Amino acid sequence: MHPQKINGRTLHRRWTPQDFYESVHATSNDEVTDATYDSVLESELYPFQKRAVKWMLAREDTMQSPRDGGTTFSTLATDLDGNACYVDHMQGIVFAHPPLDGEQSVSGGILAEEMGLGKTVELMALISLNSRPKLTTTKVSKGPDLVMDNYSGNMVMPSRATLIITPASILPQWQTELNRHAPNLSVFHYQGITADKKKSPSADAILRDLATKYDVVLSTYHTLAREVHFAEEPPDRNMRHQRKFERKRSPLVQIEWWRICLDEAQMVESGVTAAARVACRLPRIHSWAVTGTPLRKDIQDLLGLLIFLRYKPFDDVSSGRLWGHLVRSHRHLFRKLFGAIALRHTKAQIRDELHLPAQKRVVVTVPFSVVEQQNYTTLFNEMCEEVGVNEDGTPAVEFWNPSEPAVIEKMRTYLSRLRQTCLHPQVGGKNRRALGKGAAPLRTVAEVLEVMIEQNETNIRVEERTLIAASLQHAHILGNNEEDVRRSEKALAIYEQVLQSCTEMVKSAREQLAAALSAADVSEDKIDSDEEASSESTPLLGRLKNNLRIALQLQHASTFFAATMYFQIKTNEALTLEGSDDFKKLEEKESSFYEDAKLLRKEILSENSKKAESLMQKIRDLSNRQTITKMPTIKDLQSLGGIESRRIVEKSDALFDVIRELNGVLKDWRTRMAALLLKPLVDEEADKEIVGDEYEDSTKQQDELYVYFDAFKAVHADLNALVTGESAPLIDHEAKLYLKNCKAYFNPDFADEDKPHIHAPELGQKLFTIRKKFRDQREQVGSVRGLIQEARTLESSMHANEPGTRVGTEYAIVQRHLHSLQAVYSSYMKALSGLEKEVELFRTTQNQRVEFYRQLQELSDDVGPYKEELDKELDMHALDSALQKEKQSTKLLAQLKTKNRFLVHLRDDESGAQGGPKVCIICTSTFEQGVLTECIQQWFSQARSCPMCKRKLSSADLHDITFRPQQLRAQEEHQPGGSSNSPTKASSSSSRENGTPAQATGIYTDVSPTLLEEIKSIDLPNSYGTKIDTLGRHLHWIREHDPGAKSIVFSQYREFLDVLGIALRDFKLGHARLGRPGAAEKFKHDPSIDCLLLDAKTDSSGLTLVNATHVFICEPLIQTAVELQAIARVHRIGQTRPTMVWMYLINDTVEEAIYEISVQRRLAHVQGRSKSKKTSREATPGAAQESAIEVANSEELQSAPLSKLLVAGKSGGEVVGTHDLWKCLFGKTGAGNSEAAQGEVGRFLRAEAAEERRNEDREAARAGAVDRSRG
Repeated sequence: MHPQKINGRTLHRRWTPQDFYESVHATSNDEVTDATYDSVLESELYPFQKRAVKWMLAREDTMQSPRDGGTTFSTLATDLDGNACYVDHMQGIVFAHPPLDGEQSVSGGILAEEMGLGKTVELMALISLNSRPKLTTTKVSKGPDLVMDNYSGNMVMPSRATLIITPASILPQWQTELNRHAPNLSVFHYQGITADKKKSPSADAILRDLATKYDVVLSTYHTLAREVHFAEEPPDRNMRHQRKFERKRSPLVQIEWWRICLDEAQMVESGVTAAARVACRLPRIHSWAVTGTPLRKDIQDLLGLLIFLRYKPFDDVSSGRLWGHLVRSHRHLFRKLFGAIALRHTKAQIRDELHLPAQKRVVVTVPFSVVEQQNYTTLFNEMCEEVGVNEDGTPAVEFWNPSEPAVIEKMRTYLSRLRQTCLHPQVGGKNRRALGKGAAPLRTVAEVLEVMIEQNETNIRVEERTLIAASLQHAHILGNNEEDVRRSEKALAIYEQVLQSCTEMVKSAREQLAAALSAADVSEDKIDSDEEASSESTPLLGRLKNNLRIALQLQHASTFFAATMYFQIKTNEALTLEGSDDFKKLEEKESSFYEDAKLLRKEILSENSKKAESLMQKIRDLSNRQTITKMPTIKDLQSLGGIESRRIVEKSDALFDVIRELNGVLKDWRTRMAALLLKPLVDEEADKEIVGDEYEDSTKQQDELYVYFDAFKAVHADLNALVTGESAPLIDHEAKLYLKNCKAYFNPDFADEDKPHIHAPELGQKLFTIRKKFRDQREQVGSVRGLIQEARTLESSMHANEPGTRVGTEYAIVQRHLHSLQAVYSSYMKALSGLEKEVELFRTTQNQRVEFYRQLQELSDDVGPYKEELDKELDMHALDSALQKEKQSTKLLAQLKTKNRFLVHLRDDESGAQGGPKVCIICTSTFEQGVLTECIQQWFSQARSCPMCKRKLSSADLHDITFRPQQLRAQEEHQPGGSSNSPTKASSSSSRENGTPAQATGIYTDVSPTLLEEIKSIDLPNSYGTKIDTLGRHLHWIREHDPGAKSIVFSQYREFLDVLGIALRDFKLGHARLGRPGAAEKFKHDPSIDCLLLDAKTDSSGLTLVNATHVFICEPLIQTAVELQAIARVHRIGQTRPTMVWMYLINDTVEEAIYEISVQRRLAHVQGRSKSKKTSREATPGAAQESAIEVANSEELQSAPLSKLLVAGKSGGEVVGTHDLWKCLFGKTGAGNSEAAQGEVGRFLRAEAAEERRNEDREAARAGAVDRSRG
């Protein structure tokens, strides 16, 4: 420990994972092992594995010498009486006798070998070398004698078996490895208590088999979790009766296992999960926690391991406080504890003993396609605008604060989006939403380009409307200046200029719509027709029609305002004499423009007008064609002298009278509704002038119709109840509530603001009062169906005797009445259905008329007066604001149109991307970045017109684009020499010019370009982006040139692998996805599977994939430990062939900056090791540096728990520290050369470092306070 004193108090440094890894035991290369370990397995053990097995045997106290005293938390002391005592400073307890500590209570320990060093083989050797002595069996049970389990106090059956608990994903791997390396061991897979009692053997038979038949029993954490209720004792409850059935007990807790091994023991975490609770309860002699990553989350994971090992005093979940005290204040005891019970070798330590096949690491740098580059650049610029910086990272606004939490969060969000965009534009939720919804699950590059064009065109339309609105505002302000006599002339000039722009917009919109209609082979009339399709039948046609409608509205407004200006100039005596030629010309202009505005208004309203007129015509046809629903005529039932049936006749008379009266009401209301709906639309009346109040007038008619609709619906429900007997409580409630609101509305005691808002209260009160009368009569007269039921009951009580008798005559009368009632019921059911359809037609017509008047009112509002009164003087503030908006919109609109021309040019290109070198149309030379070439700068300063069409241009008309040749670059990673000298600036700049990652390290050389050319020449059916396409071609190349070779494809983003899986299916490449059932076994044994997709969030602990020889890292990572998890699955013991690691990155993006950060950190480890060991270049050149690389990798793996390196959630990637955000985003933009940016970032980093120190001090202070309070 390195204590630090603050204000006189001693504060200890923060705990790090390195404290654990520096504490664990590692065997010495000088340690000698005998021949005992030579032939224990079918395969030969490595020397370090033999030493590990020797240490494990010593931990089990068998073949080797006794331990050297072990770990103890107490020291020998003398009390005041001179007697010996034992002081435990950690717990603050004094013992009279030596306390029992963990060293005496644990037989076993923690096997924490680094990934890929053969922990499985070491355990198999231990099992083979140290088996349980032969057990005595009883004749009665035919099993071993029961023994007492001191931990639980229960009698259990001893077993010679080793129980191995493993994740389900690697259980088949255990079975394979045991069969391969230790075929003499009998193995059983325990799958838990079975539910089928008939097929399962008895509990005693299972216990005997587990105790006597097998050397190894395999099970999973999932099985343990399922048996938690069969392993733990149920709570004591006072029960009235004894249990009828004996509670099942898990056989796992009824056996004293010779040895229990938890593979991937980090799964037990803090010991509180269901699987951990069962694992801790299992009786055993020896305990082993096996894990290559003992720290999964934090230091509490180690406590979970000690709880499983039953290491006193940390053998219970309640020992968390004592554990924290050990970590904070007794670090020397912490080291001593794990130095005794934990063993770990790293690849760096035993590198000379491994002799693994060579591994090459190659960085493949690929360029964006032009489409992808545009998409990435747009997103990057959006990020700069949101964050408040320029493209080079310099502050764009004054007093910009880079340490503001909102700024940091935006930077972090956009960094994630930019990294995802480098993989594919559709990776990430925000990126997918930015591309819009689509039926296709995965977009090709061409589809992404179409989305970009569509979005850019939408932005153009928005900006055009913004510019026109600002120009109209400009004209309004000038035309409202009372002190300027010529205000109308000035405003007219602007209105006419705007009108010209609107005319061009309308023309362009018509042409685009016509082209789309022609391509879809649909006429505009059919699109407007509801029977054929609607304007939204396809997204494209709907969008184009909306564009045309908006353009027409703007043209209508500008035309109307121009006409108004002509009128004002004409009537202004200071400008025009009445009756003069100028007066007549202005009058003609005025009339012409107003007529144009009227025609435009008709065209805008034509779609809604046609729909409304079509529906109105259907209502007319109901009467003209006599297809309107007619209410059936009801005839009274004849008495005919029947005694029994007389009651039915009397009830029907009253019922039929109510129905006849209700029919009349329905007919009258329907006629009134039709009359209101058939009133001509305002714009269809040639003699009626538009005054702007049409919508308000139509609302009065709407209110009447709403009331008629509601009242008609209620009376229709009443008629249905009179026929069928079915009530409508919801309609009754609505009618009752409406009458209540009407009463409140007419109550003089209510203030106007307190009165409820209801439609046409006078009419509504009248109609619903009429309806209430019918509602009250329903209970008295019953229903037609009720009379039918009554007649059936009467009929069933009679018998058809011979004609002429009284009963026979009565029976015939009832049958005639029943037939008449059924005819009434059937006819009225048809009429009710017809009424429903008519009311629905009426309601649809009403809604369409409302939409027509709403749009008409919108047009009237658009041409309303700017102000009610003229300004006494020119409103300069409003004018400046309008001019500023015009300027900004003009510039942005020019940029959007320029960008649109470029995107459309890409679409028109057959390949959809750059097909060859680009030629300057000025000097006919090839170029890369057009706006930076020398000739274009000279031309723009002199000509300032388009070389092709000769149109005058401004700087806003130039779009910054980058054409890069589609060239792949690959660099093999070599280890640097012994010298750790930094590369020169010249070499670094040279590499930048070549388009490769800046050689901040100087450790890369080019590989043969032939391979890359072969990869590039492979054809694919579709293009999903440069990175996916290159990866697909690469896998095809491997399939062709190295048949049978398999690959691991790793990405931190699970969503990218979803996207990649779709593309691989399209490329006809077989793949499996780790995390799905049977994926690992399928990858190992199915020859059709080319690659296994692995993401950072899917647990691959313990997985051996040595059948793969290629690892593809899809994006560079700052946290190297994340990618090493994937590489370690392949480059490990058991690998017999050379392996290749291919890292893909996009140049001149955040990926390249991230890669350089990662390499610099690895080199810092390498160079630090080289200096500390003073390795010379002459001594085994490359080997020492390769060892340093292994050390660096080990330190990366041990630097932090893996879960701390990843963002929470399924879609998150790696954690990027705040101090790395700036370098990642602007490391490739030249921000490092900006003094302003450097100053801001420096201040930001210093503030962050200070805050971290303050947090550490506060945490240490709190820890000290807790310790003092406990003392």
